Amino acid sequence: MWRKSKDNYNYKSGKTLSLLQKIVVLITLVVCIALLPTSLFTTQKVARVIYDRVSINAVSINNILCNSPEIRESLEKQNKRPDDSVDSFMAAFVNDVDHSDEAGVAIYDKNRHLRVLYNPGKLPDFEHSARNLVDKYAGRDNISYKENYSIPNKAIGFVKDDNKKTIGYVVTGYSDEIVNNSTIDAVLFLLSMTLLGLIVGIWGAIYLAQRIKRVLFGYEPEEIARMLQERDVILNSVREGIININSNGCITLVNSEAQLLLKQAGIEGVNELFGKSAKDVLKRVPLDDIIKEGKTLVDASVKMGNTVFIITAVPLLDGKNIIGAVITFRKKSVVEEMANQLTGFKNYATALRAQTHEFMNKMHVIMGLIDMKAYDELKNFTQEIAYNRQSEVSYVVTRLKDITLSGFILGKISRSRELDIDFSLTEESELHSELDVPSVHDIVLIAGNIIENAFDALKNFDGERIVNLSILDFDREIVIVVEDSGPGMSDEIREHIFQRGFSSKCESGHGFGLYLVKQSINNLNGTITVESAPGEGTTFTVRLPTRKEGGLR
Repeated sequence: MWRKSKDNYNYKSGKTLSLLQKIVVLITLVVCIALLPTSLFTTQKVARVIYDRVSINAVSINNILCNSPEIRESLEKQNKRPDDSVDSFMAAFVNDVDHSDEAGVAIYDKNRHLRVLYNPGKLPDFEHSARNLVDKYAGRDNISYKENYSIPNKAIGFVKDDNKKTIGYVVTGYSDEIVNNSTIDAVLFLLSMTLLGLIVGIWGAIYLAQRIKRVLFGYEPEEIARMLQERDVILNSVREGIININSNGCITLVNSEAQLLLKQAGIEGVNELFGKSAKDVLKRVPLDDIIKEGKTLVDASVKMGNTVFIITAVPLLDGKNIIGAVITFRKKSVVEEMANQLTGFKNYATALRAQTHEFMNKMHVIMGLIDMKAYDELKNFTQEIAYNRQSEVSYVVTRLKDITLSGFILGKISRSRELDIDFSLTEESELHSELDVPSVHDIVLIAGNIIENAFDALKNFDGERIVNLSILDFDREIVIVVEDSGPGMSDEIREHIFQRGFSSKCESGHGFGLYLVKQSINNLNGTITVESAPGEGTTFTVRLPTRKEGGLR
């Protein structure tokens, strides 16, 4: 029922994004908003960490060299008597300390003469920058760690003798290129991880969106909203009560007709059925057989409240699993009324009952005359009955060749006598041809319901009570005219008389006769018109196109 059909449901307009696109865009934005600021912040922190690491390494190497006994002894010797071999020894020692690093090292004696220049990384202008540091801090006895740490990419240290006097200076440093390359490598790694996270986020968004679309059977949210609106309109438009229950027996759906029917049956709380146990409302419906065993209940008569309903209950299946049931129901009296009206049974039965009643009344008169031995009066009475009946039958049969239709009209004449209504078939009426369409049953259903409607209007009417029927057989159509001298109808009532269930009477079971008349006429491609005004009677005129036997029109 809910499977998607692109041909039947296509509610997209313009360039509206689909659910898949919306989810992908949303999650992409979320990932970007989450990752990009984090990446920028982390990049700054990484750059700072690299700077700190370089500075710490420079200070650490500097401290190692300044506190080295070998360097201290060598500088003491160089301060007394310079010797190139001592410088070579210090250079070799520096290489051993810094052999795996790219730090540059410059060692000066107490007179600020350069004794060792170690520059494996070929730091540009290292000797000049080292000289500047020595000249800047030579007048001091020491330098604080914080101040030393703050010198960009370099560090200076003081070599002390046993008397804490400065006997030399050591400068270590790294090139800006090393710092920049390390920072760039770290940033590129972070950006690649960010890009990877973005790709994974987009892939996850697509996967999630596709899963959601599969759960929704491929529909867009707008399509689902539209179908739910259509479902509500359909459910509340049908004239059958519909109740849906889940596998636990709880009511999940009730249409407005079901609420109305249950309220008319005297069941309380019909506006609060959602979520209730169906067994509390549908007490005589075998719900366990339906939702547990998968049995189907078709057109069963079940009493709910004070009303008997015709109920059909069908289990809902998801594969082999029972997930609930749908229950539809109507009043049994309404169903029977519609069946009687639709088949014409009521018209035939009414006509037969009227003739039987009239016959029994006359038989009672005859039996009374026999008991009284009034044979002359009996003879005259029976002759009068026979003459009147023969004349009446001859009059109708001469104009209507179909025996079934003639018998039906004679039955209506008998019924009109019971109701004290002057009913007659007009002299211009005639139906000579055997018809394929409309059939005699169509004419009985249409004419019978209109005549009964006229009888109902006249039953309690104080004025003239006259009903005239005309059935005219033209070349290409049958015309049926029913006129009554009753109270007539207002414009408001006349506009609604063909609606199902509408009736100007307060009694139940009415409101279907003229509705079925209209439906039958529409099925036969005919027309019906009504002329009426309050106090001036009513005239129904029906025109039905004919098809004679043999298919000729």
